Amino acid sequence: MLRRSRLRRVLVAGAATTVLAGCVVGQPLADEAVDRPVTVLGPWTGTQEETFEELLKSQGFDYVYQGTAAQREVLLSQAQAGTPPDIVIMPGTGELAVYAAEDRLQPLDEWKLYDEDQYHAPWIPRATGKSGERVYWVPVRVALKSIVWYRAANGRPESVGAGEWCVGMGDDGAAGWPGSDWFEDLLLQTAGAKTYARWARGELEWTDEAVVRAWTAWGTLMKSEGTGPARWALLNDYRGADDANGLLFGGRVETDEWCVAEHQGSFARDLYGDAAGRADYTPSTPYLPGTTVPRGREVSGDFAALFDDRKKTREVFRFLASAEGQRAWARTSDAPVYSANAERGMPESEKPVTQRIVRDLEDTALPRCLDASDVMPPAVRDAFYNAVLQYLAADGLDPLPWLRNVQKVQEFEKRRPWMTGICG
Repeated sequence: MLRRSRLRRVLVAGAATTVLAGCVVGQPLADEAVDRPVTVLGPWTGTQEETFEELLKSQGFDYVYQGTAAQREVLLSQAQAGTPPDIVIMPGTGELAVYAAEDRLQPLDEWKLYDEDQYHAPWIPRATGKSGERVYWVPVRVALKSIVWYRAANGRPESVGAGEWCVGMGDDGAAGWPGSDWFEDLLLQTAGAKTYARWARGELEWTDEAVVRAWTAWGTLMKSEGTGPARWALLNDYRGADDANGLLFGGRVETDEWCVAEHQGSFARDLYGDAAGRADYTPSTPYLPGTTVPRGREVSGDFAALFDDRKKTREVFRFLASAEGQRAWARTSDAPVYSANAERGMPESEKPVTQRIVRDLEDTALPRCLDASDVMPPAVRDAFYNAVLQYLAADGLDPLPWLRNVQKVQEFEKRRPWMTGICG
């Protein structure tokens, strides 16, 4: 259910659209279109939404923001209706590439809406095909993955048993993605960045030995104690119960046991609420089956893209993509907001955990690789998520029946744009 303030903004946006669709006496339609507020569709709700809106308000922008966990569905609906947002912010560059190929997105380099010297690989991935000749998206907020969170008071765990993992597959928008993160990290650490990038680009089959080995290792971990961990994963939302400070500090459903560690990105602290200061993290490699030394870091981003190139829209976009804008965002937010901008868009904090995340995101000693499911064409990504859920629900460890299904989708989607520049 929408919070009242958000519902009011959505109604205002709908009213504005209705006015534009009709005849306005004494004012040309073109003038009305130029003067209307800049519409922004993003992934942030709750306190994150409030922080983002504080940022926009601080600059005096005329805007309407809509935050939703189901942004891809909302964007598709709006685009099909001919009323896409002026600016969309989402993790799925694979999805954005489809809109770019259809000439719906505005190229950012044409208007110089970002400084190319401020974004290095892998933060500006390109698409194959004609749309790959231009830049259509830039990350305005990023996250570190390939890490494991634990309760700092208990100390860093030497090991984590299968039944001690905090893991949930549920989500309002795309159930199954936490499982894809597990697998992606396993493939990156066991097969290396080159193999990972080939797989994420659609150049490696899902039935390849490296893919099957990593998937089976994850299945062995999730199913090693009967169907317990897998069952918990299917029953739990990745955010935990309402007002429960996430899975790490709130426990799991249908059990009185507390879990010990959570394989989750740096944004997990947003889920921990008042307990966020009591969480610490460590690299995931020592806890992943079959891994010895880290061979890369998985990262992700929320990428902004432009459907409308009005002057008002360009001003908002240019601010969000700038180091100045991202520093202002970090100052506005109580929770850390991490940036890929090379001009020190990162938050300046005295908190050791935040400082370490900043260092790890900036460290180039290990390859940084974008979340693979985010860069895949939408149909392949959805098949990936479905395979995760179906595999966890099934008996046995053999993943081939599900991997073959995803491979069929991948073969069909070869005609779609695929992302390059995934690891840097």
